[in-house]
This record gives sequence, structure tokens and C-alpha cells, in this order.
Amino acid sequence: MNKIVLILGLTFLISLKVNAQVYVNPGVDTTDTTIKSAVEFYTNYMNDFKGKKLPDFKKYWSVEDCNKYKVPDPGVYGLGGDYPTYSMAASKTITYVKPLKDGTIVLKTIGGNIDSLNNLDVYYITNHFITRDNNQQLHFISPVNYYKGDWKKSKLRNISFNYKKSHAFNKLRADSLITQIKNLETQWNLNPIEIEYFFADTYDEIQLIRGYDFSLGLGNIDKPSGIANQTDNMAYCAGNGENYFHEIVHIYLNRLHPKSPLNEGLAVFYGGSMGKTLQWHANRLKIYLDKHPEIDLNKLEDFWQMDNYTNPNATIQGILCQAVFKKQGFVGLKRIMTYTSWNDIFEKEFKFDLKNLNMELRKLIKG
Repeated sequence: MNKIVLILGLTFLISLKVNAQVYVNPGVDTTDTTIKSAVEFYTNYMNDFKGKKLPDFKKYWSVEDCNKYKVPDPGVYGLGGDYPTYSMAASKTITYVKPLKDGTIVLKTIGGNIDSLNNLDVYYITNHFITRDNNQQLHFISPVNYYKGDWKKSKLRNISFNYKKSHAFNKLRADSLITQIKNLETQWNLNPIEIEYFFADTYDEIQLIRGYDFSLGLGNIDKPSGIANQTDNMAYCAGNGENYFHEIVHIYLNRLHPKSPLNEGLAVFYGGSMGKTLQWHANRLKIYLDKHPEIDLNKLEDFWQMDNYTNPNATIQGILCQAVFKKQGFVGLKRIMTYTSWNDIFEKEFKFDLKNLNMELRKLIKG
């Protein structure tokens, strides 16, 4: 998962202190019965998110979607992690509700928080698509289904590749991904997992089919980026075509050691990050640390931000995985993933002096 982990941490801390509310922006015509019912339906849905607790999706989504997915709303974890994106926003403002000729209702919301200076920090702008079933009951339509006319699908082995119709499918790259997956299954003694793999040129396109006009992390210069849905075995990838192995690793291996602090590092070890190899990021990190002796790696969990191209924490995790692999191969790699605390990893695997962790880690990174 190569997305805005630092921001996630900040928004998570903020969200614990507030109760979300839904407002309707001036201009939304709630005197129209169709619009009014859609607003009430959406508001009830948002109010059913209680921190990490999810709503009963059967009340809001079609039987088909609920049978197919454990979490039928692809925007619930729109920023990654296991904390619902909607729960991060203390303020949700419905800005746009439009009934279409086919009976679909498009509803847009801005979600964010108000800071101490009354500025709005925007976390996301969502699209939700609402329709009525045969019993005239409202339910949401998945953005993937809403936009499906613009997408096509090709399946190889256990991977269903979903891509824009304008894209010329590259079977060589897809075959390369399948080869890596087979090797991973052999190394970890795993069975194939059926995965829906969505990919596009930009992450803006990926977030659109997940229901987002905007989310934190969009903008800036385009670079390969992705996010994995391990609950429903879905990978969303941008900028690296048919072979974004990093997110596939998350789907296969995160479930083996859900409490490991090195899951992101293991994906970086195998599949790099943001389209670049672990070695590329390690070299950049080494140069950066040489220029910034003030950075204290004793506080490793606070070191998430370096620039827009390298996540230093994920890179260090990858270096730890690589160091163990070089010494003991897959035996060592599998063992280090069983630890659930950083201190155990540093003391038991690397024999580091925790009082001098900054020095120990800098030495490892230089190596």
C-alpha cells in the first residue's frame, strides 16, 4: 500500500475525538421528494459508521453486492489501513444531488475536519450512486458497476484484470505478474487466490471507480501507486500496468501475520514501492540520512515523510526483510514476520542495542 500513511495517522487521531455529522449545502433542493429521500438514505448510512464499526451493508446495498463482497462499498477504506475513511471526517457536507434520466441519483459529499482556525481540511470528495430495486427500496450502486461501460476485463489464471477500454492489454506484463505469483505461492506454500485487479494510468482514475472525485494523496506529480483490499481480494493499481506485484503480495501475505509491523516492508522487499525497487529507495534513503543527521531513528514510527517519492519507514522495513533474507533465506524471512513488536525484531533478530537504535539502523542502511 503506497498511500499517505502519515496523513492517515494524523486523521485517525483527530477522528477519535469527534462524532461525524452530515450537513446539506445550500442549493440542494430537499423540497424534491426524490432528492430528499436520497439525502435521508445517505445520512442514515453515514450515521451507521461508528468509529471502526461498519454498518449492516444489507440495509443499504443490493443482495447481489452483499453476496459478492464482505464490504460492498469500495470507498470505505479509500485511504488505506483498517479505519473507515468516512469515520475520519467530523464534517460531511452533501454538495450535489442529481437524479438522472435512468433513475440513478448521484450524490456528492465533501468530508473533512475544521481546524482551530476554522479552516476546512478536506479529506475526500465522494460520489455515491443510488437507485431503487423492484420493491422501490433505495440501495447504492457500486461505482465499478456505474462506470463499467468504460472498462473491460481479461482473466489469466487467478487474476481478473480490469482496465480502461482504451488500453491495449499487455499480456507479457500480465504473464510476468502470474509468474511472480506462482513463485510466491511456492515459497510460502499457499494456494492461488482469486483476485480482482484494477489498473489505470493514474491514481485519479483508480479512485474514481472507488467513488472518489478527490482523496488525500491525489494531485502532485503522477507516480505508480496502489492499494489492496485484503477483505475482498481486490487490488487497485496505477502507473505500472499489468504488473503491480506489491499489492498482490499484501493480499497473499498480510493475512498470514496480521499483527506484524513488517507487512509493508515485506511487500516492498518483493515488489518495490511506487514503481521502483527496494534498492532504489534504499540508496535515496541513505543519501537523505547523510544530509539529515538530526533525524532520530530511535523514533522510527514517526519517520514516515521524506519526500513524494520514497516512504522512509516502508523502505527501512524492506531493508530489514532483505537483511534477514540474505542471511537465512526464506526460513529467516518467515520467522521475522512472526514477531509482533519492533523491539523483539531489533533485539532478537538483529541484536541491536535499543538505546542506540539510531546508530544501529543508520549502520544497517549504509550497508
